[in-house]
Amino acid sequence: MEINNKTETLVDEKLLCRAIKTVLEEEKEKEKEISIAVVSEEEIKKLNRIYRGKDLPTDVLSFSYNEGDFLGELILCPARIGGEGRDFTKEICRVTIHGALHLLGYDHKNDKEEELMEKKKKKCLQKLFG
Repeated sequence: MEINNKTETLVDEKLLCRAIKTVLEEEKEKEKEISIAVVSEEEIKKLNRIYRGKDLPTDVLSFSYNEGDFLGELILCPARIGGEGRDFTKEICRVTIHGALHLLGYDHKNDKEEELMEKKKKKCLQKLFG
């Protein structure tokens, strides 16, 4: 697990690693690796425009590589995570889990897929925070 924090925001790297490990264990993919970059709002907006054609910032981007044991990379933007009345620690874990599920092939293009992803996210969050 590699985490590259390019922001001033303090991020609990051990907790993010635990969130990723929880997803991988739940999905029986213990031997897989994911890297994480933590970037500014401007940087994630640029990446979102280049790779998704959306000229706006987002909370997470997932880039799937599936090369051997390396699943891919998550790009997190702390400025877009959380918000008023939300616990940043839980939110960054929720977003990390969401991104990891995308790397494992899950999506939310319809109600059934979204329901499955939500169920998996909740289960992982429950394991992390009780």
